[in-house]
Amino acid sequence: MRALILDGYTDEPAGLGVPPYIGTYPRYAYGVLDKYRVETDYITIDKFRSSKIDLEKYDLLICICGFHTPGKYLNAKPADLKEMAIIASKFNGIKILGGPAATRFGSSQIGGTLKDEKKYKEVFDIVAEGDLEAVLEDFLKFGLERVDNKRYRSYEELREIAIRGAKIVKKHPNFPYIIAEIESYRGCPRALSKGCSFCVEPRRFGLPKFRDEKDIYEEVKALSEEGVKFFRVGRQPCIYSYKAIDTEKEEVPKPNVEAIEKLFKSLSSLKPRVLHIDNANPAVIARHEEESREITKILVKYCTSGNVAAFGVESFDEKVIKANNLLTTPEDTLKAIEILNEIGGERGETGLPKLLPGINLLFGLKGESKKTFKINYEYLKLIYDKGLMLRRINIRQVVPFYSTDISLKDVKKAEKRRELFLWFKKKIREEIDNKMLRRVVPKGTILKDVFMEVKKDNLYFGRQFGSYPLLVGVKDKVELKKFYDVKVVDYGMRSITGEIYL
Repeated sequence: MRALILDGYTDEPAGLGVPPYIGTYPRYAYGVLDKYRVETDYITIDKFRSSKIDLEKYDLLICICGFHTPGKYLNAKPADLKEMAIIASKFNGIKILGGPAATRFGSSQIGGTLKDEKKYKEVFDIVAEGDLEAVLEDFLKFGLERVDNKRYRSYEELREIAIRGAKIVKKHPNFPYIIAEIESYRGCPRALSKGCSFCVEPRRFGLPKFRDEKDIYEEVKALSEEGVKFFRVGRQPCIYSYKAIDTEKEEVPKPNVEAIEKLFKSLSSLKPRVLHIDNANPAVIARHEEESREITKILVKYCTSGNVAAFGVESFDEKVIKANNLLTTPEDTLKAIEILNEIGGERGETGLPKLLPGINLLFGLKGESKKTFKINYEYLKLIYDKGLMLRRINIRQVVPFYSTDISLKDVKKAEKRRELFLWFKKKIREEIDNKMLRRVVPKGTILKDVFMEVKKDNLYFGRQFGSYPLLVGVKDKVELKKFYDVKVVDYGMRSITGEIYL
């Protein structure tokens, strides 16, 4: 048997797979195929579009795609389900669909109808509604007729295939300039109360199931040995809650300082060029201040600078918080921001502060009114006026998924305020973001190791590797796919204008 993994890229609140990231889906799938000695090729959707690939030489096609949080991408164009179905329809072998587009929890109610989705999925022999790697293993062991397409794997099963899957990275067209997204746990303590109204995680996975520190270390070690030097420990709702105490009883569990130090100390010993995190729950940080301060110090010590803890604030409006079971109060958020600024605000080797918070705001939630926009603005202004730093403010509208409490009716209500949303976004970009950017990276700051990716007109654009990197534009003539140190000379709304620093 010969297989082809076609990576259409994935983008989820708890995991990135759009270049420069390589996500977990293709790596785990490759690990299963390697385990069963299946000759396997791997190609990204961008490379597939520009190449003439003879699909007839393969017996098995695995298509990966799907989004929960679609965004703008500098140097990649993700595939949607329709494009994958068109490609798969021209293939005569066994066709498997994996990723958020396949799961029964990951289908959006907008951007297509259920009828459209069903039509596209019917092209595939197997739609992996559970874990792609578990479904794929069942297919290889038992054949098409005995596949349980809803099966999830355990972390014991994942141990071997995660290590085997590291071999795929050299097949990525961007190698070695890729960031590996690393899974630490799945599920959420907030499953005790169904979680946030819009979130799939507690509905899909329930209460947290933690991956062992040694297993994470061994996977990162295998990836390092293959040549990967950039890592983000993500794939979870809150890194401060990794192996937290009483997660089966408490929605805001007490952090496990010892486990987090053990994990990040071991990963740091592999000497990665970048070691970053993703999501963090400000309620956990604020309500368990002593432990969270220790964890913040650990992250500052063992991770590389430019690190960002993304806070899922969603709204500062108390009515919206209550109506959507958000739990985190504005007071929690302010306290967590202060803690991270105090401990992580020092500038590091990359030119950026060592660890700063980011804020996610979500519009279109239940209970929202015109007043919500005013409240959110006032809190963001308060954060700025207090002299605090935010690495980035992410503003988006809610996407309703079939398994959540957000309905099309809620979205239609939000659409009536579309102009207000756009006005608010512009106001934040002009009055908060730009001034905040000047505070985080003052003029004259030297940003180390900016990787130049694209040329547009007479400008070259690049980014540092890591979580939520700043877009940097320079007029100096440079070679693409090379690293440069850049001196900050001016600002866009959310980007930097620089000049090459020699």
